[in-house]
Amino acid sequence: MNSRRSFFQDIVLLSALAGIAEQEGYSQANNEKVSNFWDAYFEEAERDPNQVSRGSNDADLMDPSKKVQLIHATDSGLVYPDTIDAKQLMDASDVVVTVSPAHFRPAPDDQRAISKSKSAHIRVDCVQTRPIMNLVAPMAWAGLAAWSLKDTTYTKTMANSTSAPYSLSSGKRVGAEKMTSPALGNISDLDFRDPNNPNNPIQNQVILMGGSGRMALNVTGVSANQRLQTVLSKTVQYSSLVAPFFGFGALALPALRTLTTLLGAVFNHESVIMNSMPQQILATQEATKNPHDSSAVKIVSGAYIAVPTTQAVRLKDSMAKLRVVDGWLVHQDSPANVPVEQRAQDSLVPPVTYMSVTLTVQSLEQAQKEKAKGG
Repeated sequence: MNSRRSFFQDIVLLSALAGIAEQEGYSQANNEKVSNFWDAYFEEAERDPNQVSRGSNDADLMDPSKKVQLIHATDSGLVYPDTIDAKQLMDASDVVVTVSPAHFRPAPDDQRAISKSKSAHIRVDCVQTRPIMNLVAPMAWAGLAAWSLKDTTYTKTMANSTSAPYSLSSGKRVGAEKMTSPALGNISDLDFRDPNNPNNPIQNQVILMGGSGRMALNVTGVSANQRLQTVLSKTVQYSSLVAPFFGFGALALPALRTLTTLLGAVFNHESVIMNSMPQQILATQEATKNPHDSSAVKIVSGAYIAVPTTQAVRLKDSMAKLRVVDGWLVHQDSPANVPVEQRAQDSLVPPVTYMSVTLTVQSLEQAQKEKAKGG
């Protein structure tokens, strides 16, 4: 696949093949819960923002207990986005949001689920609610990180912490043992890069007209459908769909839905680590004054962590003392003279599953000026 055009042609062909393979029993097409989730997901993603939401869609989640909670990391500790004052938001009409994923770290129970699944996916979607021009439909940006398992011997790095979770991105575990575990590259590579034109600029800058859009983050344990992969590999090249990292900028939602269907056939769903519907985000003061969902999340520039809602309670007593440093969740009382990856393993940090991401919000006008200067 040497061009973006040929890539999408292959997506169409792959989707047709996946449909045939599903009918022949190659994939878990009977997983009704997963199918219903993605149907509801795209219904929400495509909803006109001027239309009132049909209400809470938690029931459509694959696992409501693993619903994503976004938490803002400040210099004074962790805070929930609903505490962000509207006056802190950008005073602009249209904005550009730069999405920069950093690290993913599972709590012990989620680590066991991932190990059982043999491989897993992290997916970040950002969706426009208003198009750039009236003649162009709202677009979506999607990025995916995938990894599989391998045998790894871990070495002891700290005392009295044998039950601490380990970092997927560093591949280190506290305590000595040999086990089958995920081998993951740096999740910062989840950069919305066109897999067929890797030399093109990274497409992790999302334009939100009116200062509002939708964002979703999903982490699932999956197993490769070997029989279906064999069928597909004999027909077309699809390496960019199952590479460890890939991303797409400015996809039309129908194309993203097709890609999602294909991935659902190539990889069997096994477990849910975190899941979310496309949730409305408000990045400007103007957006807060316009009609919006009651569950909308205000965002400003800075670091965030996404955690399962049911695990967020574990952070309650430490919110004021937790910080995000270089994408790692650390405690302010841990030694500052040790590597940040080691600080992240300190027992002072509550055992929660989290993914860290940095959001940078700037006005569209300023972003255009920086681009004109080669920024």
